Amino acid sequence: MKRRMVYPDVLRALSCIAVVFLSVSMAAGSTALSGLLTWAVPLFVMLSGMFFLDGSWYISPRDMARKYAMRLLASYIVWFVVAAVVNQATGGVLQGILSGQGLYLNFLFVMIILYAISPVLRVFTRAAQPKELQFVVIFGYLIGCVYPFFQILLGTTHLADYAMLGFGLIAVFVTGWYLRSAMFTRRQLRVIYLLGGICLLLTLRGFWFGSTAFTTDPAMMIVSPDAVLIAMALFLVVKNTLSGMRLSRRVLRPIAALSQLSFGIYLIHPILLAVLCYMLNRAGVVLPAGVFIPVAAIGLLIVSGALAYLIRKIPKIGKYLA
Repeated sequence: MKRRMVYPDVLRALSCIAVVFLSVSMAAGSTALSGLLTWAVPLFVMLSGMFFLDGSWYISPRDMARKYAMRLLASYIVWFVVAAVVNQATGGVLQGILSGQGLYLNFLFVMIILYAISPVLRVFTRAAQPKELQFVVIFGYLIGCVYPFFQILLGTTHLADYAMLGFGLIAVFVTGWYLRSAMFTRRQLRVIYLLGGICLLLTLRGFWFGSTAFTTDPAMMIVSPDAVLIAMALFLVVKNTLSGMRLSRRVLRPIAALSQLSFGIYLIHPILLAVLCYMLNRAGVVLPAGVFIPVAAIGLLIVSGALAYLIRKIPKIGKYLA
């Protein structure tokens, strides 16, 4: 029996926690914490890439559409309707996440596109040598992440610059498989860790921007240069740390449970967060960010996780909704 890899569950659980804290920190207007946590978004994409680009298993286009694309599409429709109903009942509290760049469900369309092209990418990853994978990752990172970022930074952004993000999305997706399969030398690991550490310090100090304008753009959150490098370093740190460790079942069970519920938590928590903020505003309650962020984030993780668990128990359709 093939042994289950532990580190992807750990990374997915960490990403889930970081995404909830990211949403709450953005709601609280904490620029520094928001910038610090944007690595969670590209890490989710990398984790999908490390499995979907594995050439050792085959999935037909029909199964891809039925098992994965349909799940994302069904989730989009259902949760958009739920958010719209809640928005109507609360007098527009969810309007910000139902339109424009605030539509958090757009991430599902990003994943549908990546899943759709994964059979083609898998043909490449199955035959590619490590240096060829490395070239795709670096080229996609420079063209699809670094270039659009600096165009936005310089204030000269055009539609073509955002079109370049497609290269970045593919590069982040391929990076997941590259980090899983490649054998890195100590020197290479040091370079990746150093770059990730530098980016972590710079985002913590609010180096990139003095406001949240950059970090609230869903497209750029996925492919921002600092977020991608931090995600790569974190991926390898967790992978290499856990490769020689044996964790007890008592430790693994909650990690695996959180990993399995991460999709549902992602879908549910923004709606609950918006309603929570609406209720606090109506009651005239103003909490310091240092209190609101940890309390609200932990509460949302628990409630969203419980709801996702219950939804997944619904026969036949539960797995498509959470």
